[in-house]
Amino acid sequence: MEQDLLFERLWSGAAAMEEWTAAVSGGSAKPITDSIMAIHTGYLFGNSTAIRTDAGLVLVDTGSRETASQTFAALRHWADGPVHTVIYTHGHIDHTWGARLLDQEADARGTARPRIIAHRNVLYRFDRYDATHRLNSLVMGRQFNQPGYTFPDGHRRPDEVYDDNLALTVGGVRIELFHGRGETDDATFVWLPEQRVLASGDFVIWVFPNAGNPRKVQRFAPGWAAALRRMETLKPKVLIPGHGPVVFGEERAVQVLASGAEMLESLTRQTLDLMNGGGSLDDILHSVSAPANLLAKPYLLPKYDDPEFVVRSIWHLYAGWFDGDPAHLKPARAAELAAELASLAGGADKLAQRAAVLAEGGQTRLAAHLAELAATASPQDKTIQATRATVYERCAAAETSLIGRAIFAVYQRDARDASLGSAAIAASPKTSRQLSPLPPPSSTPLPSCC
Repeated sequence: MEQDLLFERLWSGAAAMEEWTAAVSGGSAKPITDSIMAIHTGYLFGNSTAIRTDAGLVLVDTGSRETASQTFAALRHWADGPVHTVIYTHGHIDHTWGARLLDQEADARGTARPRIIAHRNVLYRFDRYDATHRLNSLVMGRQFNQPGYTFPDGHRRPDEVYDDNLALTVGGVRIELFHGRGETDDATFVWLPEQRVLASGDFVIWVFPNAGNPRKVQRFAPGWAAALRRMETLKPKVLIPGHGPVVFGEERAVQVLASGAEMLESLTRQTLDLMNGGGSLDDILHSVSAPANLLAKPYLLPKYDDPEFVVRSIWHLYAGWFDGDPAHLKPARAAELAAELASLAGGADKLAQRAAVLAEGGQTRLAAHLAELAATASPQDKTIQATRATVYERCAAAETSLIGRAIFAVYQRDARDASLGSAAIAASPKTSRQLSPLPPPSSTPLPSCC
């Protein structure tokens, strides 16, 4: 009952997702039917769905490195039978890492390991993860402002793959898998037609769609919208999202799906219209806007990704990396450009001083350009680095998305450290007396995904 009341407050916007995370922390089971259960361990980590069949359990997603043991414990509290089949909704590690615990249990019991099914592209994703392990560790550490983060390895590959759709019958239960491109190119949503239960994977994540992450491979806003429209036609009675609480009732489930699709369709349509009219990326970034009525919905708040990042992703999907500025086709080295502009301005310090004035006045975008030019032209100047740190603190404060805030915070920390020098860092954590100290890296566990 308490969780139901909390959901109503989430639905109305009266409660924040952090409150729901606190309520389910440590592992929480949400009954869907007598034979279906959703498992939550907190917002940051993917949900799992357990299905009881005559042949054994089916598990949709398996939990993250950080919380898979909690997922596993909740599963075993509900049912002790063998896990017959695992379905990955996509290859992000907060949805796949826990499979190794299921393998370990099967080995210990002397039973067959679960059969794992996923879209074919999950195989290619895991190959890419192996080839870019150090890069992924760096990117994730910067995305979540967590120095020293290490990306998981040893990915459990699927045993069977499919391409477009796949219908299974496991222990008398019909399960349908559909492929779509959204946050990833390997995404699956799972439909139980007899129960009208939909496990959407990360097509639904209770925030603005994560379709534009600036440090990740291509995302697919148009495909994401198409997948949501396809789910909408199913008219599910229950929607189990990739992250966040379960949505009960056809009206609400369809509303969530339709609103997400409408948001992405609007951004795609606006971007393509301007691209077809010959607009540059710069023109488009400052012309396209997300519908305000949709951004205000509690399940579409831009708290993680940012609509502007999605516009960039749409541009890249249709037009490649060139942004329409001829100076960016074969650019000079950043240090050469910075030195030239600093000389024209009368010195790198002049650029930094102007950046400080702009940041103080709220023009953080322009301030960031000048601060970075000043620091690139004179990287050893501690005063300039201190100004740069101040600018990026203000940039972070102006951001609504977690990704944007964290990336600015990483560079703020780097600039602060450079301004202090290695001997003084521990003794003096403040960048300026006017602004608060840089917050420490988050102590909250990180999702191994996104």
